[in-house]
Amino acid sequence: MNNIFTTILDIVKTGEDLVLARIVNSKGSTPRTSGARMVVRRNRSLSGTIGGGLVEASAIKAAMDAFKTGCSALFELDLSSETLAETEMICGGHLQVLCEYIPSDKDTISLFESVVQTEKKLRTRLLCTEFHEINKCLTVVRRMLLKDGKDIQVFATDPEIHEDILRLIKNAIGSSILVMEGRNYCIDILECSHTVYIFGAGHVAKEVSSLAMNVGFHTLILDDRMEFANKKRFPSPAGVVVLDSFENCFRNQDLDDHSYVVIVTRGHLHDKTVLAQALRTQAGYIGMIGSRRKRDSIYKALLQEGFTDLDLARVHSPIGLSISAETPEEIAVSIVGELIHHRAQKRR
Repeated sequence: MNNIFTTILDIVKTGEDLVLARIVNSKGSTPRTSGARMVVRRNRSLSGTIGGGLVEASAIKAAMDAFKTGCSALFELDLSSETLAETEMICGGHLQVLCEYIPSDKDTISLFESVVQTEKKLRTRLLCTEFHEINKCLTVVRRMLLKDGKDIQVFATDPEIHEDILRLIKNAIGSSILVMEGRNYCIDILECSHTVYIFGAGHVAKEVSSLAMNVGFHTLILDDRMEFANKKRFPSPAGVVVLDSFENCFRNQDLDDHSYVVIVTRGHLHDKTVLAQALRTQAGYIGMIGSRRKRDSIYKALLQEGFTDLDLARVHSPIGLSISAETPEEIAVSIVGELIHHRAQKRR
């Protein structure tokens, strides 16, 4: 799954305008929630999704109108209505969708270059867009990328807007509309990148990397075998590091709470070596492949080396969801499923 803002940048750099549709409010049972985003192009091709069916059909229609008028639009959908019976989308929820017209101009390109460039550097960023509304036509007054809540006053001077934006940051809401004195503010809370550090470059690692990238993770493969850890087996955008050995394998790597460590090396001793070092990092997720017998043996050795039960409680092992997986492809589904679950819990 490509980063939607990278997609936007790639498109506007070619001189093409587009419409960014995103859910800015959701209540009840809906196919996607606040923060889901989708790009609509003039040829009706889509990148990303806000839920499919009637939701996307309505967004495409609004986008086509936006291309004609140059105006953005905000509309609502009641997914509990009886009139939706034929669409099989009776979810019982309510959505508010913003379709923002984004032209290809110098300022737009510069802004989205900043969005993409800061993804790996900053934990929380705010994309703030102010709209002026006349007869339901929303026109962009300005867009700003803010690094964190401390520079909100640069965007809006009203203290009530400050308080609302800080509340959105605290609740980690993806996208929201704030209305104040006839002005509309769209606030997008942008996550930093979630990187999966995959130790081992065998069959399971190859499938995990591919699947993890498809669902929005960045991946970095680390192994001491050049014949396995190479760009032919792991093409971009995956990163590859050839280690001298698994000793000091986290050297030059800056892990934080948004980092995921997946240990799938070729042997028991290497797994233990990596796990001992992983437990000394701030990684938000640590998982190790193997049987319970192998896990218990490694845990026993680490306890003797001074690690505690609390340290080991951080580890997901055997790694992955319990789905009776056997093949590398199935094991990858199990592992990445657990990564998705962990990421979703953090967002909530």
